[in-house]
Amino acid sequence: MTKYDHLSKEELLKIIEKQEKELEIKKYGLIWDRERETEQVVLDCENNLPILKRIREKQIKTDNSNDNILIEGDNYHSLTCLNYTHKGKIDLIYIDPPYNTGKEDEWKYNDKFVDKNDQYKHAKWLNMMEKRLELSKNLLKDNGVIFISIGEQELSNLNLLCGKVFGHEKFLTIMARISKTASNQGKYFAPSCDFGLLCQK
Repeated sequence: MTKYDHLSKEELLKIIEKQEKELEIKKYGLIWDRERETEQVVLDCENNLPILKRIREKQIKTDNSNDNILIEGDNYHSLTCLNYTHKGKIDLIYIDPPYNTGKEDEWKYNDKFVDKNDQYKHAKWLNMMEKRLELSKNLLKDNGVIFISIGEQELSNLNLLCGKVFGHEKFLTIMARISKTASNQGKYFAPSCDFGLLCQK
């Protein structure tokens, strides 16, 4: 059973028509199945003013300044809050999103764990990432940089998605990082590295 089974012929034709229009506009890049149901956290941020609550017991003091902020919460909510206070002020953003490896309980989309057998796991990941990258881009200074850790499962998709959000000309580099030196995973090759993708605003 797929998520299209319950749709009428007219609804299916509308989806096809929408995708055909996107294909006419887009000659190169990333096209994926867009979400049918908006993430609840996105709706919450659209319908309510997002706020951050200061918890003094969790305060991190490294010097006499109050410049350091640790935000605990959903990343979309946090990024939305920061866009009210820090828009265009950030030099560097580092994010470590889910690698979408298919491991059980690795990450949730709309409060549901994404199963390794989910036919739309890559589309869900792209939908989740696109919104957060757009919010991150708004936070960066004009010469700001974003550094994203990622595994091989979504590296290609992330590269194309960053091209869409930041512009392909803003791509800086992809770096490989050795994540383990020995492993017996894999029948022929053992994965031993993950990647860092860098883009400029």
